[in-house]
Amino acid sequence: MSEEIVIIGSSFSGLGTAIACAKHGYKVKIIAPKGHSNFIGGLQIAPNGFAALSSIGVEKEILNSAVRLLAVNIKSLDTAVTLTNIPLSSSKAPYVSIGRQALYEILLNKCLANSLIKFIDATVLAISSKNNNTRLALSSGEVITAPIIIGADGLNGKTSQFVSPSGTQKRAGYSIYRGIFPASIVPTGFSYPNVQLWLGNSCHLVSYPIQNGEAVNFVFAFSENAFSSHSIDSIFCDHPVLSMLGEYIDNWHLTSIKRIVSLSNWRRGGITLIGDAAHPMPPHLAQGAGQSFMDIACIENGLGKGLSLSDAIYNMITIRMPEAHSVAKKSQLSGNIFRIGRPIAGLRNQLISMAGQKVISDFLQDLWLTA
Repeated sequence: MSEEIVIIGSSFSGLGTAIACAKHGYKVKIIAPKGHSNFIGGLQIAPNGFAALSSIGVEKEILNSAVRLLAVNIKSLDTAVTLTNIPLSSSKAPYVSIGRQALYEILLNKCLANSLIKFIDATVLAISSKNNNTRLALSSGEVITAPIIIGADGLNGKTSQFVSPSGTQKRAGYSIYRGIFPASIVPTGFSYPNVQLWLGNSCHLVSYPIQNGEAVNFVFAFSENAFSSHSIDSIFCDHPVLSMLGEYIDNWHLTSIKRIVSLSNWRRGGITLIGDAAHPMPPHLAQGAGQSFMDIACIENGLGKGLSLSDAIYNMITIRMPEAHSVAKKSQLSGNIFRIGRPIAGLRNQLISMAGQKVISDFLQDLWLTA
């Protein structure tokens, strides 16, 4: 296979796409600066995401570094009472958690071991397109053209701006703290192989173990207008169980979330967007990375059926665009419910306690089957 593909960005989606294409004999160039990939925190890989990653042959490496999660435990943030417990062990594909850096290194090492994949240590300074000829001006001084270019450089990357220059971002009205803690300094229950979802008033907390259970990843989302102080220590200082989380300020990283309108076009000229560059996900259903993996698996599946790379990419857009938009809407709705304020927050917790297991379990199974 002599045709060459250029991928911009060494994100999960960029590295995964390179592996999928090289698997079918395509030469790949990945444009990304060296030494600038330092991923903070962990992520959950739901059954649909794990099955997608299996298509590029990294499932064994992931299971060696991941924690297989057994349940989603939903609690009241105010009282620490368990509202419901959703088993995950019945899923055909495992539901796992893993450190973002660990997953990045698995995908990177897979690329480095493949002679068909080469890295260009540079950034893209400018993109131009004329007469179906797309040119990339690089920081190294090179100008590259290729018939097929994949934009995997994220929401704020050059390729997303090129394909959708009118795309807008607005403040979503909520922020997120992310933190990793050694398992030895947090209450024992957080080390159990479960996802814990603590629902509060205008906020929610998610936790799960990573690094083979040696660390615990925490994500705390809160409505900005509901908290007079955004400092993590003031938020948790009076909580009977979680107060210790506020004592380790240096463990937390604060991010103000942007609300992005889903792109209605993933292609312009020779560039096709993939992953976060095409469909940024609200961080509420563990589908941010998972949807990127689904893009990769869709391309790999098309190539496996004998499609040309161009046709496999077009097929991916046709299939994945409506699916990704649907999941983004579900994730946004879920986040709104998680962060709902008084007095409805109390009613939400009562409803989950009464009928949550079946409703949520059915919702998740449907999400994993259709996403």
